[in-house]
Amino acid sequence: MSTLRLIRALAALYTVGIGALVYCAHISYERGGLLYPGLFLGLAVLFGSAVGALAYLNEELRDAQARLERQARPPGRRASAEEGVVRVALAAACYEMWWTSAGAEHDRQCVRRGQTT
Repeated sequence: MSTLRLIRALAALYTVGIGALVYCAHISYERGGLLYPGLFLGLAVLFGSAVGALAYLNEELRDAQARLERQARPPGRRASAEEGVVRVALAAACYEMWWTSAGAEHDRQCVRRGQTT
């Protein structure tokens, strides 16, 4: 299980815990106490801050993962679409020469150099 999934699961459990603590505070307040509702609400706020910290940690982990992925890529320049079209056209040029010469002529780097008709 990845760290990001664990953080999300923990945040979900904290959120459920916040709901339970708020419910307990409400029930305790209805029964006339002030100490326990205050304690429950304080714990709910503490859990809420933990959810915020987990959200911040989740973003930090995503940023670090994206940085590592960018650093792992080779620093070379990416070929544009135009360069790809030119490469295909140049590769077809040898084939055209081979076709027009009935299979007798090839460039020196041609992969079909040994082939004849």
